[in-house]
Amino acid sequence: MRLWFRRWSVAGMGVAVVILVAACGNDAPPPDFGPYSTVPGDNDFDRTPSRGRGIFAESLRLADHIVFPTDIDSELTTARGGGVSADDRGLHETALSPRQRAIAVSFGVVGSFGLAAANRADSAAGPQKYLAVSLTAFRDERTAAAAATEMARLDTEARPENPSLGSVKAWKNVVIRVYVELPVPDPGQLAAIIATTYRKQEDQLAGFDTAAVPDPATVPLDPDGLLTRLVRTGDPIADPKTFAAFGIRAYAALSPEPARKLTAFSGNGVTALAVSHNKFLYRMRDSKAATSYADWLSEDPENSEYTWMRNARDLPGARCSAAARPDPKSVQARRFRCVVTRGEYVAVVYSNTETDIRQLAAAQYAIMAGAR
Repeated sequence: MRLWFRRWSVAGMGVAVVILVAACGNDAPPPDFGPYSTVPGDNDFDRTPSRGRGIFAESLRLADHIVFPTDIDSELTTARGGGVSADDRGLHETALSPRQRAIAVSFGVVGSFGLAAANRADSAAGPQKYLAVSLTAFRDERTAAAAATEMARLDTEARPENPSLGSVKAWKNVVIRVYVELPVPDPGQLAAIIATTYRKQEDQLAGFDTAAVPDPATVPLDPDGLLTRLVRTGDPIADPKTFAAFGIRAYAALSPEPARKLTAFSGNGVTALAVSHNKFLYRMRDSKAATSYADWLSEDPENSEYTWMRNARDLPGARCSAAARPDPKSVQARRFRCVVTRGEYVAVVYSNTETDIRQLAAAQYAIMAGAR
């Protein structure tokens, strides 16, 4: 029996990988799936109407069209919060005043997402450059226009000595809210930044589905079936960190450096992704891009401390590795990781034990073959 070895290091885990390919015929033992089902999951979480799930899903649709602060001003590199800002309890968008939020809710918010950034980290250190943008969706265009009119009425007009300005504008069934601060009062520059933000934001909204949403409880979380291609573990409760499907711009918007993250995704051929607890799935533009992205994920030399995970020849399509110590960048202890490739999909699965990661990787590979 001949074995070929190649060392890999895995992004974010500081580990190396060894692929073992054996020229020993077809006498491999059957895969060990452990407790995991190899039947592709269904979208039962989307079949039952849920207002909370629908508002979350619509908020992520908005996120996939939001303008990044650095698209407006390259100095706005310090993230100051943002994310999904509506749920079945109400609207929580901080770019809006409490009175504006109350008005918006009275018109029926379907979803909301916002981003904010500044030119430095410390907001208490004196004057700053700051921009907050939010998108709030309503049932239809007429409702959005009426909501925008009432929200704008509550906005305080800029005064010459005031270094900030807020503005609200309806775009089809979406209300765009922009808030700007400058280090020194300059009404002309404030107005120019808001005009630029509106123009670029409307460009980003091109392609957004503006069909009426009479009932947010019917909006699906996973219309493309990405989550059905992941081994189901944990409860399927919509959450951006534990159970969600994203467009690449939406996922990038949740990172500290949205523009850099988006460039990494698009440059590598990622077209969409999903997260399900200890697993990630990347849909690639084709199988060639999937192979290349799996290589990219596995070869990032960010951390050189590693151990090899051996005896992995019975894990087809998987590159598995073990961290020599817990990753200091991860809140969760994820000692073992496998990058699993099949067709135009790449999955990354994590576990804390070697037996479990092997079973999880085997089940993940099997599910990727049969999912819709």
